[in-house]
Amino acid sequence: MSGAVDREVKVTARAFLPVGLSLALSWLLTLLSRGAEISYPTPIITPIEEPEPTTPPTEALSTPAPYLNMLIVLGLITASSLVMLYLARKRKNVFRILTGILIWLISFGVTVIYLINIAMALNWMLLRFWLPAGALTASLITYLMLRGGGLIISIPAAYIASGAGATIGMSIPYWTFIVLLLGISAYDAFAVYRGHLSTLSKEEAISLKGLTVEVDDIVIGLGDLFFYSLAVSAIFRYMGVAPAIAATISILVGYSITLLLLRRRHMLPGLPIPLLLAMGSALVVNLILNIPLISSQP
Repeated sequence: MSGAVDREVKVTARAFLPVGLSLALSWLLTLLSRGAEISYPTPIITPIEEPEPTTPPTEALSTPAPYLNMLIVLGLITASSLVMLYLARKRKNVFRILTGILIWLISFGVTVIYLINIAMALNWMLLRFWLPAGALTASLITYLMLRGGGLIISIPAAYIASGAGATIGMSIPYWTFIVLLLGISAYDAFAVYRGHLSTLSKEEAISLKGLTVEVDDIVIGLGDLFFYSLAVSAIFRYMGVAPAIAATISILVGYSITLLLLRRRHMLPGLPIPLLLAMGSALVVNLILNIPLISSQP
């Protein structure tokens, strides 16, 4: 979700910091995992087994598995966003505490994942420090997210969103990923125009500290950064470097288009244009280069 104070949004380099940093960090973690040959388990939020990526699309997409996985993910997103929005409006103290706990846990997990990757590349002895390193980093990230302000908050926001997004992207089943990208784009548009986010004012969006990033007149949801990172990492895993590069560029182009459109609208969904451009460009590059899909973990 992206919002603006008025219709005269100024598109500056500062507005690209959260998205650009998220994409860069997702590339970093994906490359580290690729180099270390780490295999991530299928996410618990996509429990239904689906056909292999190499299965013909007509056959794979005729099975219910990808759609059921997508519905589970969208259901969890809907339920959690409704609860958090209610708490932010009615139980502000509970909202702050819960947000802080979630940020700390995600930051801790992301830091441990980074440490595992670095240890496998350099020295396994580094894993001895997983607990203090994870706890200290998570505490710093949580403090900055809840107490920080201005452009500095883009750094911790990009760290947790890209880490979580890249990890899911490297483990999500292929056909679920394809269906989810379309589903979350439609869901985001509905939520902003007709759903629960349509009632969200700019002031309320800013008050969701820990879940949004404010840069000048623009508010970006962490969910947007998460799905940008997820898309690039999943495309990298299944299609390779060239399609992932095309997807990264397309996300930045789509984000730019969204910012320009904000000059005419008070609020716009941040996912549809960047994600659809990313998937479209990745598939075109994959088709041109005739890159075979990867059917197993790296």
